Amino acid sequence: MAIPLAVSPSQITPGLYLTVDLLAGASAPGIGDLKVALIGSVSPAGDLVVDGEVRRGGGPDSAAVAFGPGTPAHLAAKRIYAKFPAAVVDFVAPAAGAGVATRNLTLTGAPSGNNVIDFDVMGREFEVAWLVGESVDDVKLKIIAAIAQRDSDLFAIAVSGGVGIVTVDAKVAGNVGNDLLIRAKLRLPQTNTEAIAGALVHTPLAGGTTDPDLATALSLIVGEEYHFILPCLSNADATNIATASNVSKTAVHIDSIDSGLDAKLQQFVVGVTTSIAAATAAAVNANGGQNSNFGQMIACVNGRGLPSELAGREVGGRLAAISLDPAANRIGELLDGYIGAFDKIADKPTLSESESALGGGVSLVSYTAQGLEVLVRPVTTHSEDSSGGPDRRLLDVQNVDATYIIARDLRSALPQEFPGAKLSPDTVPGADPPPRGVIEERDIKAFILSRLRFWQRAGVATQASIDAAVLNGTLVVLVNGSDPSQVDIVVPFSIVPPLAKFGVVVQRVPN
Repeated sequence: MAIPLAVSPSQITPGLYLTVDLLAGASAPGIGDLKVALIGSVSPAGDLVVDGEVRRGGGPDSAAVAFGPGTPAHLAAKRIYAKFPAAVVDFVAPAAGAGVATRNLTLTGAPSGNNVIDFDVMGREFEVAWLVGESVDDVKLKIIAAIAQRDSDLFAIAVSGGVGIVTVDAKVAGNVGNDLLIRAKLRLPQTNTEAIAGALVHTPLAGGTTDPDLATALSLIVGEEYHFILPCLSNADATNIATASNVSKTAVHIDSIDSGLDAKLQQFVVGVTTSIAAATAAAVNANGGQNSNFGQMIACVNGRGLPSELAGREVGGRLAAISLDPAANRIGELLDGYIGAFDKIADKPTLSESESALGGGVSLVSYTAQGLEVLVRPVTTHSEDSSGGPDRRLLDVQNVDATYIIARDLRSALPQEFPGAKLSPDTVPGADPPPRGVIEERDIKAFILSRLRFWQRAGVATQASIDAAVLNGTLVVLVNGSDPSQVDIVVPFSIVPPLAKFGVVVQRVPN
């Protein structure tokens, strides 16, 4: 392509002609915007318009205003912003499900010595003193106040249910409330007749009956491209394999707009705190994760934090990692900010359970020797080929993150590099060069290769795959035979894999 000119050769007036182009050529390769669509129902304290508004967030407090403090979406937003404060998050709200999940805690008797009630609500632990001389209603009011003090961090509200009865309700109706775990028990043996019943072990609330329908909420964001869509779902919804779940609706939404003009390269992340068997069944099922190339289902067995909090922590972790390295290795990352199971020995996945989960398209949470939550391996929900056989071609989510980022870079850079150009097939050796403003196939190929080499040097794309594409001709730039104004491009490359395991054979050699 000819060099740009500051003055036309036909101009005859003498002098120095100057043009300064501050945006010449394509922009430098980079990550670009990594936006998140956070979809969750609002409580009566939230002001986001249900099924009618997409609002740009500005930190966790803005999520509290939009969805209501302590709602699943607000708590998910807190986890996202905690890991990646620069996150660009849009808020969308579907109508809530039906039925408010609830549980009664019943106080009886009276102590002859001071005692303490230990509470664990969603993994948040606190205590309420039951002192000598305090009636069951006195302690009831103290419990209600203690839960109210934690309004921005709890999905629960507490009200009086009668004499000595604390009624704990979820803030949003629907099945999502059934995932709220609570435990309340006396710390000391009874000093007299005092007792509290209703949740002596970690017990879920009950009474939520249905889930929202995300169809309208998804239609509101169809014109935007998000790197991640995070629907705040109940365990019942996320693992529903009998009918089309909201995971399925999200996958169908993404799949319907991921190619062609204005293609949106998007992924979804869903959290579950149920069994590994239920999670793996949903990840591959047509009504669940749909064996999706662009989905992630992260599971923490009996996790005390809400499923949406787990998904929010995963989205925040992925944003923080890929903002620095699109192919970042997050195997073994500590999941700070998420509260896992109470019994971290019994609920720590075994090797066979881990193999089942990872091989079934489920990213799994385990624990260190110190009891800290850790990400075993972040994998996509794709685990089977079209025949139902195991398929590991797209195991790690970094393959999707990095491929989408490189694809977005090429999508942005090519029009910037060749604005207003005219197109020609490659001229034969020895022929006259093309006229000014006419580019050849080789010009486009050289530019694409330069971008790929950047990603190679950044440790994202493998050198071997790029070299092979050049040598064997699979990197294709070809003027279309039927439409000379169209150039067809095929860009093959591989992503640098993570270091996942060591296979060490120790041999003692005899003296």
